[in-house]
Amino acid sequence: MTTALRFRILTLLVPVLWACAAPARAQFPWAGARAMGMGGAQVAAVDDPTAAWANPAALSRLQGLNFEILAGGVASDRNDLVGTIDLLTSLPFDQILAGQRLDLIPQLLGDIRGLAAEDTSVVFSGVAGIVGTYRGFALSVGDVPYAGIYPVIDLVHVVPGGPPGRNLAENGTGLYLAGLSAREVRLAYGHQFLGGVLSVGGAARLVFGRTYFERCGVFDDCQNKNLSEIVKEAFQNNAVDDTEFAFDAGVLANLGIVKLGVTGIALNQPHFDVIALPGSPGTVPLPRQIRGGISVDPLPFLTLAADGDFLKSDTLAPGAKSQQLSLGVEGRIPLFAFRAGAMHDFAATDSHWAITGGVGFRAPVIAIDASVLLSPQGGIDPTDTDRLDLGASLAVKLHF
Repeated sequence: MTTALRFRILTLLVPVLWACAAPARAQFPWAGARAMGMGGAQVAAVDDPTAAWANPAALSRLQGLNFEILAGGVASDRNDLVGTIDLLTSLPFDQILAGQRLDLIPQLLGDIRGLAAEDTSVVFSGVAGIVGTYRGFALSVGDVPYAGIYPVIDLVHVVPGGPPGRNLAENGTGLYLAGLSAREVRLAYGHQFLGGVLSVGGAARLVFGRTYFERCGVFDDCQNKNLSEIVKEAFQNNAVDDTEFAFDAGVLANLGIVKLGVTGIALNQPHFDVIALPGSPGTVPLPRQIRGGISVDPLPFLTLAADGDFLKSDTLAPGAKSQQLSLGVEGRIPLFAFRAGAMHDFAATDSHWAITGGVGFRAPVIAIDASVLLSPQGGIDPTDTDRLDLGASLAVKLHF
């Protein structure tokens, strides 16, 4: 295996994730920069058109005519998939295959067994779109992309120069990519009852799903493809289109300075067909998620919020689940808002915290928000292979 090939395998993860995020987890798909800045705690705290995604019941609280353009996404590296691949790709595979570096076999097998551990994957989700709201109604056009990158490990063909059925040259170990681009038209509505104490809402979604799938074998087809060919096959040649309906619902209780909310996303959990290739999952879901939240405004300029998933949700990586706890705070001064938060995914085998931060500028007609998410591992370098979580979001809002 050449140095160039090892570099292509290692860097396969980065362009795929950024390809998803740039035009914009299954982690709960946080909509908008305010949500990400507050660690995803928005079910009860949402106060803008992103309620069409976060909790449609909150649409009943919006006044006037509102528009928002938003894009963002979060990727999570679970069980150190990227770091393990980095170690593997540094090994002299050509010498190992030739039987010249038998001393490295234990390290090679140890790294491969690490990749074979359950939940080893990179998962991604995001939201991108434009939404308008008026008198409790919301109409949006956008995309909710999900992706899963995961290894499939062959622990049978592990003998350098061995007989058929055991020869390392026949090893089927590789990276698999499964993706779903849920391009949709969403109509949502929220209505108040009991003088505004209780709000109920729902959303109907016509989803034009496009699935992607590709396999990059470490010992075979990767040697005959460059990176652009791998990405092209997954996102163009291997794309499958399917159309389904999905339904969301939400409830919000306004108890003065305290608000309580519950939201259900893709309650019918439609599935979308995937191209019939070796290793293909056959279908992938638009993940069902049930989430509750609380928001407290102890001071007119301060909001504290917390959200949690009631259920473990599927991701596009087989066996990988997501169940998040989100904590957030927002402080407001004239023209500016400052946000900080944290997210913990209890369903991940290597469960850990990720930190978020964001800022917003608010004028009478326009507001601009930006936020980032980073896990403490890897410092501030977003390309560090020890990075476990990485995300960013940007939104522009107009109010009339």
